[in-house]
Amino acid sequence: MPAVPDETMYPEEVRNEILSTPVRDGKQCWRRIRKPGLAAFLLLPVLCVAMLFSGEARAADENGPLAEFYSYLPAAPELRLPEITIPFWTDDLKKAKKAYKAGNYGRALKFFRNASDEGNIVADWYLGHMYRMGRGVRRDDAMAFSYYGRVADLYDPDERDQNRLRIAVDAMVRIADYQRIGIAGAGIKASPKQAARNYLKIATTYGHPAAQYSLGVMSIQGEGMKANPQQGLKWLIAAARKRYAPAEAYLGELYWDGKIVRRDRTRALMWYMLARHSARPEENPEIYDRALQFEANVSDDERIEAEARASVWNSQYPVDGRRGD
Repeated sequence: MPAVPDETMYPEEVRNEILSTPVRDGKQCWRRIRKPGLAAFLLLPVLCVAMLFSGEARAADENGPLAEFYSYLPAAPELRLPEITIPFWTDDLKKAKKAYKAGNYGRALKFFRNASDEGNIVADWYLGHMYRMGRGVRRDDAMAFSYYGRVADLYDPDERDQNRLRIAVDAMVRIADYQRIGIAGAGIKASPKQAARNYLKIATTYGHPAAQYSLGVMSIQGEGMKANPQQGLKWLIAAARKRYAPAEAYLGELYWDGKIVRRDRTRALMWYMLARHSARPEENPEIYDRALQFEANVSDDERIEAEARASVWNSQYPVDGRRGD
């Protein structure tokens, strides 16, 4: 079961990446992240929880529901058929998925709604995704929140079918996203503290990279918790190991900006090269544009070094092998 990230959970080259990253404290002085002793290691999860309360490789089965978000659980030896009365893949759901993959979102919407009316949580998850992204419908965060809620309500920690569990956990992450920013039209007020609690539960229990990424950003910015840049960097590295593109891009911005870590244009470009490799164009088009901007503003030597570093990281944490530990 994943735990709060600590330097000892990373191989040596990754620990060096963290330990060589200086962080500014409240007095804007440079200091290095130190390796914790045994007592600090044992207390780290407790301290992280206290801090919070005080302040997808794409799925192997491209025809399944996991093809649309990052895999984060260890692969099961074999997948059991879900023990439910409604077939996991109904005819309507199959037609909807086929239309969705073809970009025919209007047709997909019709069949997803049919399947949703029959109580199929896969259809509910897709509908939440479509309303969140504005695919085939006008973007409606309140509707997306409602559909994700229907999926999350069926969350069962003892669920044996990994596909259903992943869908439920992913929906929980989406709900936390909305809790963090609020939905004015739905009367949902922003509650970063509540979102942080939920992200922590999901990140420590399932190692979901989106939850790890959000915790990293919130820790650095002091959003819903006391600012803790060191812990934020560890969460971001944990998500980057799973090749979560937003985390890689955020690390690139940190190194380019130089306010949280010492400015390093080579590392900044390295992270954006990795992010571009990990990202989906339809989900994160801004990553591609930003990577081109970085490349246009570095020397040839910096670009070559960044490519070499990115190649090393990619060999250790390939996109096709990303998953939770």
